[in-house]
Amino acid sequence: MLGLGNTIIGGAALSEFLPTNVSDLSIWLKNGEGVTAAQWDDSSGNDNHITQGTGGNQASVVDGGLDFEGDNDDHYDLTTGIDLGDNNPFSLFVVLKMESYDSQNTILSVASGNDKFIEMQNIDQIRYRQTGSTAVLKFSTSNLWALNEKMLVTITKNASRGLTVYKGGAEEAQSGASSGTAGTGAFTANQFGGRSSGPDRDFDGIIYEFLLYEKLVSTSELVDINTYLKNKHGL
Repeated sequence: MLGLGNTIIGGAALSEFLPTNVSDLSIWLKNGEGVTAAQWDDSSGNDNHITQGTGGNQASVVDGGLDFEGDNDDHYDLTTGIDLGDNNPFSLFVVLKMESYDSQNTILSVASGNDKFIEMQNIDQIRYRQTGSTAVLKFSTSNLWALNEKMLVTITKNASRGLTVYKGGAEEAQSGASSGTAGTGAFTANQFGGRSSGPDRDFDGIIYEFLLYEKLVSTSELVDINTYLKNKHGL
């Protein structure tokens, strides 16, 4: 469950740490590494690249990442799906900038159906669904996911399906209307930047860097990964 104001500081020095030092890294879309409009290479060592062969559905390369236009159906397929469902824990790190909330800004989903996704819903909400009920994470901080702000967002799920969210390394408290526990069900994420076969709820903004671990990282690992990304992106 979400707590109050625990700020992640310290950790290993940037020069001493790489995200690959932490086990169970499933995909790493590394800023400025192997990124083109058609493919962003996975730097985790798993060759889990994201690809898009249709020119009209490709995002633009900007500042070492990809700039998605929500009205262009920009989206990508993962080479290998990642099983996030049921009680499988994960730790997701993304450096992004939101450009509009005209849609609901899906980050990860499945390529068919519409009931499995992680999305930046609006300026103070994130939604996560792996079938069953949707976990709507609404936060106490006003205008938390503001437009045109480069930010680091961290989302973790533990083995009891409890969801915790951080911005810039600081844990964010939910408001009373939120549900901080995911529903049960399967969710093998295989699509990036849009939801379902349409796709719909297309992401509208820049994703500078993205990492996903198939585990709940430890407190010290959380510190090190967040510190690495904050220092790297000047956050």
